[in-house]
Amino acid sequence: MAVQGRINGELGAVTGNGVLAAAVNFTVGLSLLVVIIASRGPARRAVRSLPGLVRSRQLPWWLLTGGLGGALYVSGQGVTIAALGVALFTVATVAGQTGLSLVVDRYGLGPTGAVPVTLARVLAAALATTAVWIASSGRGDGGGGSRAFLLMAFLAGAAVAFQAAFNGRVSVATGEPTVAALVNFVVGLTMLLTVLAVQEVATDGGAGSLAPVADRPWLLVGGLMGLLFVVTAAWTVRSLGVLLFSLVVLAGTLLGALAVDLVVPTEGAQITLNLLLGIGLTAVSVGLAVLRRR
Repeated sequence: MAVQGRINGELGAVTGNGVLAAAVNFTVGLSLLVVIIASRGPARRAVRSLPGLVRSRQLPWWLLTGGLGGALYVSGQGVTIAALGVALFTVATVAGQTGLSLVVDRYGLGPTGAVPVTLARVLAAALATTAVWIASSGRGDGGGGSRAFLLMAFLAGAAVAFQAAFNGRVSVATGEPTVAALVNFVVGLTMLLTVLAVQEVATDGGAGSLAPVADRPWLLVGGLMGLLFVVTAAWTVRSLGVLLFSLVVLAGTLLGALAVDLVVPTEGAQITLNLLLGIGLTAVSVGLAVLRRR
């Protein structure tokens, strides 16, 4: 996720449109996924079973909308990372993801069923949320731009909580995480293309350009990263629950995010003491949730 965030941030910058960058990601991921599913008999049979599962209400239709959350998240990467840096973007999305994960688990929207809200779970989510404000303070810009980008990143993280829950349910119903990913990419790409069409009309052709991508083909790797994340999420969230899944993913993401900002920083990236403290608090929330689960 950290590498994908860095790539998507630059892709959004060179195309001039974060939504266009997200659409490129989804197109690459969907193309790879179609090849994978076409080569596997169980996956093809699982795809064919989807209409029957929806008609029989074993799989409510609204569970097929998880891709909307992924589309919002990837769009957020393309729009906000250039201003925030990967590490701060990650902390902000974590706050949204963990906070909403409590709600998702509480009402049984994920594949593990309803999970009670305990003090340890609330404290873990609260620590992650508090980390956002600590990490964002002392940046020295003093304006509302960074706060607006932080809010956008927070909402993108919240959308990921619903995405993980819904895709996990589809994975359980079909027995194939790749099918959950396929639904995710089809729905997300449809939404992104619709938004792009509206932008194209409203701005008279000013919805961005793919021409710069021809000189930077490595920017397409973000689609592969997104595919790996969605498939892994659909497979593991059914065992971990949405909150614990979100926090465990964070442990790996933050290490990568700091490394990316140090090695190939964006213009808006700042490695400050407040940022490190915020990441440290988030790490404590991971440990608390895992310890409580054990």
